[in-house]
Amino acid sequence: MSIPSQKVSSSNKLIYQRLKQAIDLNLRRQIFIAACDDLCLRDCLAARLQTELASENAGSPIDYPRFVSLELDLSDPNPWGSIAAWLTQHPPPQNRGSYSPLPGFQILGAEHLTRHSAAVQWSFLSYLRDIEAHLQMWESTVLLWVSRPWLSSIEHSAPEFWHWRTGVFEFEGEPTPAKGDFGHFEDLENSGNLRNLRDKGDSGDKLLISSLSEQSPIADSPSPIADSPSPIADSPSPIADSPSPIAGSPSPIAGSPSPIADSPSVELANLVLAAASSEELEAENNGASEDNFLPLQTLQYIELLQEHQCCSEALALAYHSLGNYYRDRILGGDPSLQNLTIAIGAIEQAIAYLELDANSQQNQPPTDECARLISELTQNLTQYAQESNNLPPVDDLLNDLGTLYWMLSRDRTQHNASDPVSCLERSIALYLEGLNRTNAETAPQTRVRLNKNLGIASADLARYRDKTENLQQAVAAYQQALLDLDPAVEPQQYAAAQNNLATAYWNLAQDGEPIAYLKSAIAAYAQALSCYSPEREPLNYAGVQNNLGTACWNLAQHEPSEPLFVTAIEAYREALKYRTRELVPAAAAATYNNLGTAYWHLANQFQQKQARTESLQQAITAYEAALDIAGDIDQTQLTFDALAARNNLGLAHYQLATDPHFAANKVAQTSHLEAALHHQLQVCAEWGQHLKDKGLTYGDKLNLQAPANSQAADSRQTALSYIVKTIRAFYSECGLPGQNLALSKVPGDLLPEILRRL
Repeated sequence: MSIPSQKVSSSNKLIYQRLKQAIDLNLRRQIFIAACDDLCLRDCLAARLQTELASENAGSPIDYPRFVSLELDLSDPNPWGSIAAWLTQHPPPQNRGSYSPLPGFQILGAEHLTRHSAAVQWSFLSYLRDIEAHLQMWESTVLLWVSRPWLSSIEHSAPEFWHWRTGVFEFEGEPTPAKGDFGHFEDLENSGNLRNLRDKGDSGDKLLISSLSEQSPIADSPSPIADSPSPIADSPSPIADSPSPIAGSPSPIAGSPSPIADSPSVELANLVLAAASSEELEAENNGASEDNFLPLQTLQYIELLQEHQCCSEALALAYHSLGNYYRDRILGGDPSLQNLTIAIGAIEQAIAYLELDANSQQNQPPTDECARLISELTQNLTQYAQESNNLPPVDDLLNDLGTLYWMLSRDRTQHNASDPVSCLERSIALYLEGLNRTNAETAPQTRVRLNKNLGIASADLARYRDKTENLQQAVAAYQQALLDLDPAVEPQQYAAAQNNLATAYWNLAQDGEPIAYLKSAIAAYAQALSCYSPEREPLNYAGVQNNLGTACWNLAQHEPSEPLFVTAIEAYREALKYRTRELVPAAAAATYNNLGTAYWHLANQFQQKQARTESLQQAITAYEAALDIAGDIDQTQLTFDALAARNNLGLAHYQLATDPHFAANKVAQTSHLEAALHHQLQVCAEWGQHLKDKGLTYGDKLNLQAPANSQAADSRQTALSYIVKTIRAFYSECGLPGQNLALSKVPGDLLPEILRRL
């Protein structure tokens, strides 16, 4: 392990010497934790430690390492397993004697866990809590290197490991080169939820983060991203933008045989017949209308056109009409897998014939019979007379077909066997093909529509793979759309594109360069708000305000600033003027949860005395509103973790009651402590019930690797820790009667665990 070049301050040199001397003692079962936020400095110290300890062992007659560096396996972050695997691969020599103890181990790489899933992070903490089971296996020294946010997380979420620590060595964070190999911002995907959250006092309390995908579940701080920015009612759909029928595939098939005998056309006919048959049975009871048989009529015309070898344009027109029928069903609120599949097949056939006609048959006049059939087709299929008489440009058809594939990617019904990734890739390819065929001067609106839809589909694909690359493509597409939009002429479209651009920036900020991307997101949200009128678009306006608050909150995690928290609070409050309980209860609850989180951080990071007390009280009010609304709606509609919000509410009550500057009387303090205990007991009971439903209790290792089970076990233990702290606060503030009052509220099945901890 080479020693990186790094200038070490005098204070860090002193801490390093103390750490090295502690390891040199060679005592049994030493557990050290070293905290360092500067990765360059950390690597320098770790390399020097290994080199110096190895040199001290150079005179030993047995060639066996004195000190070993291990990288944490991020796919299975089990430090004990890594040590056991090394010892298995490097068994101690048989004649090592009493003078040659087992090597010590330093574990590196824990800071990279913030870029991995919640389940992986929870499993790491779970492994640390299992320390007692592993200490009996060996007597080695173990040194765990972590960042300060992880140090705080371990203290509160892995109390068993924390209890066994021999010493903690906190190195001062020194500046890391902006373009260095270790890229400080690479490790900030979720660390915005963790850093700078430690209390100024000794309590070390943390808020619980909401349990969301791609968000850290560590019990340190809640993220207001429970209602993360999302494109506002501007999904890639031709509904509002184009009346043109759906059609188009991105690649011409002019060189292939006539599609008449193609298996896709046969499969499409079978699908239409099957759908019509099932609908005919339903229509017998409801009274069939002519519209029920329109697809069958269209198939008959297609068969006649093929039989008389009519021009490809006529066949494209017929398939186009068939696609329009199913497209209108989809836009009418029935985006079923059957409707999507038939619409896609019909449009792809229309494009195939259109391309064939353009390349090989454009100069052949129709026969008399073909002319008669085409006339009947346009007259009898009157529902789409205006659309069907003239095929739209290919770029419009490509846009519509891309949108259908995008809709198919989002259909997660059990009967849909389509791979969302392949659907999104197809959608993006169609949008790009449409842009290649669009004339920006003659069809600017089509170009705007294609770019906006390309941005949305690319952002969706980023959820599955190549996140940064696809998000950057989304940003470029939105920016191009905005160049072609005039905010004075089309303010709503301009605002929606700005919101979606900001959302793409926000997602990019979760992976790297958070400060730059978040500032860009905030600027784009501000542009969107300048074009949204709360009177005309109240919910869209409120959604952007919520997103602005979230972006400001996130930026404050990287550049702590009281004005950023104040701006976030103002944005959330503005959003709640229109995100009301009556109109959109789930969205209102999420914004109240975000508001409570912003007040909590404002109180704990910047404010003191009376201002801090007022902000904590505002946080309590907001969390109570969020939970009150959440209790009245279906829990599946919630976009935030209600249990995490309840835990945060209890923590705010606890902090208010134990704040030395809280100028309330004992009655008020007792009231807040009782409220804190009430909410903490509810959280503990909910997680305990989850484990009980799974047939598990904490301590069972069976199936605890399943993310839901692991999270439930960890969250229950965290809730128990808060309960114990609150009971101790009862004793501290109210004496023995207060403690007895608190214990009287604890359910009997919890008392043994609580009393052991007390």
